[in-house]
Parts: sequence; structure tokens; C-alpha cells
Amino acid sequence: MEEPKPNTWFAPAGRASKEELTGQVISVGTSEIINTLLDAMPDLLLILNSHRQIVGVNHRLLAAFGVEHAEALFGLRPGEAVSCIHISDGPDGCGTARSCAVCGAVLAILASQETNLPQQRECRLLLDNSLKALDLDVLATPVTIEKEQFTVLALRDISSEKRRQVMEKVFFHDILNSAGGIRGLAALLQDGAASPAAEQQYRSWMVSLADNLIDEINHQRRLLQAERGEYQPTVEPVELNELLNEVRQLFENHERTPGRKIVLSAPSSCVVTTDRALLRRIIGNMLMNALEATKPGDTVTIAATCRDDQIRIAVGNPGEMPDEVQLQLFKRSFSTKEQEGRGLGTYSMKLFGERYLNGRVDFSSGNGMTTFFY
Repeated sequence: MEEPKPNTWFAPAGRASKEELTGQVISVGTSEIINTLLDAMPDLLLILNSHRQIVGVNHRLLAAFGVEHAEALFGLRPGEAVSCIHISDGPDGCGTARSCAVCGAVLAILASQETNLPQQRECRLLLDNSLKALDLDVLATPVTIEKEQFTVLALRDISSEKRRQVMEKVFFHDILNSAGGIRGLAALLQDGAASPAAEQQYRSWMVSLADNLIDEINHQRRLLQAERGEYQPTVEPVELNELLNEVRQLFENHERTPGRKIVLSAPSSCVVTTDRALLRRIIGNMLMNALEATKPGDTVTIAATCRDDQIRIAVGNPGEMPDEVQLQLFKRSFSTKEQEGRGLGTYSMKLFGERYLNGRVDFSSGNGMTTFFY
């Protein structure tokens, strides 16, 4: 008697028996056409059975993920083969977690199986072992081998393209905005028509804009180094209350989020040993996310606790995130903003906070509130 399949958050559970899987691997492995296709295509290719399990791969995929023998992947699902961060979230692995409902690979596979037609999607992956981010173009195509239906899953890495879009957005928008502000203030000073008090204010603004410009450029450099595993944190004692007040003052009257109130609650004395620039950026990203999610007149809170050399920082705002947003946070190219190229904020928080500062970055959203914490 067949055991009942567990309830899942999304895709069906259940896998082929060992005997059935072995037969499918042999059918695929002895098909001359399929093997010619696998070796001829420039993309990373997987052959999946009806349970979304791998029964065939090409050499390019093995090389890309450092797998010596294809047998090590047989029976796994795609997310399990590449160590997707969500594979343990569902009752039956890849495809069965809540987050899988927005996974482009799972959606393409299921749509292709249902329609018996090719289906293309984009897939954002965060890998569990290193927090490495991948952006993939996914094409699922049905194929029949010895009267049995399979799916050819082609993966093309578009991470560089997504990275370019993000960098273009940062450098052609945010950084140029700061540079343009400095240029405008310099022109006012050159004009010489302002009062001495106004000139002093302009100089102060120029220094602030220049500092922001340098900080943004340095952050992008740090992010590139971090993704390559080359970043070396600069660890030093940091007075937490001072740092939090600095971040609050920077964002309190930010031009993108006017009219919001920031309330800070932090211990008067708490020294932590950390990378000051990274911690400042993580808190700043949390705070900007909260401010952008609120309306003028709303209050955003920063609450910090410090016990036994352990800190916890929580940034909360009124409102809840839709499920489709919650399921894709911390993925590099995902953004709730419409402009092309946004999406590094929550991803960099996760990357720096967990890989380099050995903390934990997460969020909760419910009961009318959203809170990011570190």
C-alpha cells in the first residue's frame, strides 16, 4: 500500500521508488538523442522525472557546481542539488516550502508539466552554504523518452546582467544625485551672492553630501569584495548608542522620506566589537526600508538591547508586507520598488550581517507591524 504523501506548502510531494528512479536514469543515459542534446547545449541542463527529481545532467552543470560524478545528483530535485537556502523549509524538500511559491524554476517546471509546452521564468536563488546569490533564466521543456514524460530544465546564469543593472542604478542615479547636489552647492558658493550664514550652511551640506557619496562608493566596493569572499572586516570597539544616534540623525529628515518620526530606545552604555561601517550600513538599510514603507506622520522605532556581550537591534514600522514580498526578501535582485536595478538592500544586510559579522538578520511581519532585526 502506497504511503500517503505529506501536505506541502506548494508543489506536490512524493518521489519515485528506488527501482523506478534507477530505470529512469538508465532510460535517459542510454538515449543517444538526449545525450547528444545534453553535451551540445551551452546552458546548464537537467533532466527531471514527473516528481521533479534529477535523472540526467550535462557536464557543464557538473563543472559549474563542482560535482565530480552525476550519480551524486540523481534523485535530488534542482534546489537540493545546488543547496538552495529553502530546501529544509518544506516537508518534502525542494518545491514544497512556502518560498517555493515564488520560485521561477518550480513554477516553470510545474507549468511545463501541466501544459506540455515550454515555459520560461527567472529564478532568484540564495545558496545555503555560502549565502551566494544566483539569478537564473530558466526554461522547462517537456520531452518523451521511451514513452515516459520528462522535463528538460535549462539554466542560464544571468547574475552578471542583474548585477550590471543594479550597479547602473546605483551609479547613474543615487551617486549622480549626490554629485549633482555637490555641483549645485558649489555653483551657489561661486556665485558669491549668499550671506555668510548661508555660505556656511552650504559648506556643511557639501561635506555631508560628499561623505554620503564616498560612503556609497565604498559600500559598493565592499559588496563586490564580499560576494567574491575577499572582504576583511575591520573590527573595533563601537559604542552602540552613539552609532544608533548617528544613523537616526542621518535619516530623520531624509529627502526621500519626509515627515516620518524616528523613536530610538537603546542602552546608555553598550560597547560591541564589530565592523563599524558594516553595522552602520545594516542598520541604515533596515531604517530606510522601514521609512519607505510608511506614510508621512508615521513613527518608525529602533530598539536595541545589550546583554552579556550580545546585542539585538530591531527596526519596526506600521504595516505588513504581502506574502509574495516576504517570500523573496534577501534575494539579490528582488525589490519592491519599480525602478530597474534596485534590490541590494536586504540582500547586503543578510550577506554582511551573517557571513561577515556572524549575526542573524531576519524579519517578522504581522499584527499590523513589520520588524527587521539583527
